Amino acid sequence: MIVTKENHNVSKAIFTELKIQLPSLSGGTIFTLGTISKDIEGKDGLGGLIEEWVGEWAKLNKFSIYDPKVEEGTSQEFPDYYVGNSKDGYLEIKSFNSERSPAFDIANFESYCESLAANPHKLFSDYLIFSYKLDGAKLKIINIWLKKIWEITCGSKEFPLKTQNKRNVIYNIRPGSFQSLGDKIYPTFTDPNEFVNALYETEKIYKNLENAFQFKSILESNGIDLNKI
Repeated sequence: MIVTKENHNVSKAIFTELKIQLPSLSGGTIFTLGTISKDIEGKDGLGGLIEEWVGEWAKLNKFSIYDPKVEEGTSQEFPDYYVGNSKDGYLEIKSFNSERSPAFDIANFESYCESLAANPHKLFSDYLIFSYKLDGAKLKIINIWLKKIWEITCGSKEFPLKTQNKRNVIYNIRPGSFQSLGDKIYPTFTDPNEFVNALYETEKIYKNLENAFQFKSILESNGIDLNKI
């Protein structure tokens, strides 16, 4: 499966139209059970609702977008959507509270390392990211970004790649402050080569491996030269 420029253009067109409609992107969530309806003020589950909304919005706006969980009946975690007529583009949906720094899970660290070796083109997935403000039960989308994974990740004090760690166990890849324009101690990566280096240097340290960079040869065998992107 090859992620083509055409499929990135579909993601870019979705992003462009969403930015145009940004002033109107406000609403909220109402939960109904029996005869009782309640406006929801909590943020739990909001990211999943935004993800589902994107799929409905994109179809209404005639974009080529496909939800594998609906159309194929799968429970896969990646990607959130396929884009393009050939369904070979990847689009992930992420969201965060605009009043705080981004802290969403990009991917499970070990699963991403393993799946990237099996499917190198996953590296070029698009990430459609929403920042929101929830005032009581009133939801408003504040900003939207379209990024590649190396544009939203960075290093950290503990590892070359910022991750969620608990009791010396790495769980998820976490974002840097990609939305901030100020000086940063750990700026986001500038290209896919930096991200891949950080990913597998982290794996090398975490698992005490010596063969982490074998992934680069896998990329090259698939016709991908990170130094020419």
